[in-house]
Parts: sequence; structure tokens; C-alpha cells
Amino acid sequence: MSRADIIYRLILAMIIGGIVGIEREKSNQWAGFRTHVLVAVGSCVAAMTSLLLFNDYKDVINLDPGRIPAQVLSGIGFLGAGAILKTQSSVRGLTTAAGIWVIACVGLAIGYGYYYLSFMVLIFLFITLYTLRKIEKIIVIKKTSDFYVYTSNISETLSRIVQILEKNKIIIKNMQILESESCEKIWAINITVVYSDKISIKKILKKILDSEYVVKVDYIE
Repeated sequence: MSRADIIYRLILAMIIGGIVGIEREKSNQWAGFRTHVLVAVGSCVAAMTSLLLFNDYKDVINLDPGRIPAQVLSGIGFLGAGAILKTQSSVRGLTTAAGIWVIACVGLAIGYGYYYLSFMVLIFLFITLYTLRKIEKIIVIKKTSDFYVYTSNISETLSRIVQILEKNKIIIKNMQILESESCEKIWAINITVVYSDKISIKKILKKILDSEYVVKVDYIE
């Protein structure tokens, strides 16, 4: 393996990792551009090191060129786990974690010199992250919205919100409770919901606003 070949493989791994990382960065994921670049380049280095060791010492000792990459795929699970965010009512980051694992595989393929395979995986990654996401929205026909509810009684309001949403078959995807910075004892509840496009979310929010102790409702579509 020449020095030029080593540089070419590292650059290719950096480009492919960066392309996928940009998409994750746009989706506001924790693991973004630099993380994907580092995973791809690191995996590429592991594969090339394995090949170089095998070529240099194959006549001296019995070496397995797939041993180091196998450890990469095992260890990448820890990084993927760090991209997964568990909240009270949902789990986020699973797609990013899976993407990191795939990028590690792509880096290994580049390190071994399988360029065609790497480019094909990149194409399938983009189909999955872009095209299938749009198709999923069409098939499922559901909307996602965020809204803030400001209240002076957190327990009563939470109970009322859950009751209203469950009655209208609206799924709570995520919920965060923040204490207001003002002197008044006001809590802000940030709620992300998933619902059918046939449901008028504004009417639901009007019911929440009319509830006792609710001061204000801010809606983000």
C-alpha cells in the first residue's frame, strides 16, 4: 500500500463521513459533522493498519486481518449509545446511533480498498435518511408539533393536559418541565406531540388554555 493510496483512502473516508454528518447536523442531532468524520477516518485507519500488519508480518506470524476491525465494530456501540437520549416519554437518537455504526462499516470498507461498496452504501444511506423519511410521513400521515404551557399549578395542569391529549388520541412524544426565571411561581411545560392530520391541534390547545391555573400557551407548528 503506497503513501498516496493511504492519503486517498483517508480523504475519501473523511468526505463520506462528513456528508452523512452534515445531514445529522441539520437534524439537530448530538452526533454531527465532526463525529461522523472522526468515526469514518478512525475506522479507515483501523482497517489499513490491519492490512499493513498482515502484509508486513504474514511470513513471521499468523495474523487475522479482520481482528482489529471486529473490535472497532464492537467499540462503536459505546459511541452510538452516547447518541441516544432517553427522556421520560421517548427515546431519541436511534437513527443517529445506527448511522454512526454504518459509517464505521463504510470507513472499514474504504480502508480495505472496497471503494465501490463504500459509494453504494453512501447512496443507500441518503435514500434512508432523506427519501424514506418523506415516504414515512406520507404513509403515516401524522404531524408533530411543539407547544409550551405556562401554569401556576404544575400537578393539576399536567393531569389536565394528559387527560385532554389522551381523550383526543394525541401521543405525547416528549415532555420537559422548566421553572420560570421570573419572580412569580410559574412553570413552563414543553410538550412534543404526534397526532393525525385530521385533528385540529389549535382547538386542543384552546381547551388546555381554558383550563384552571393555565396562564399562557405558546404553539410551535
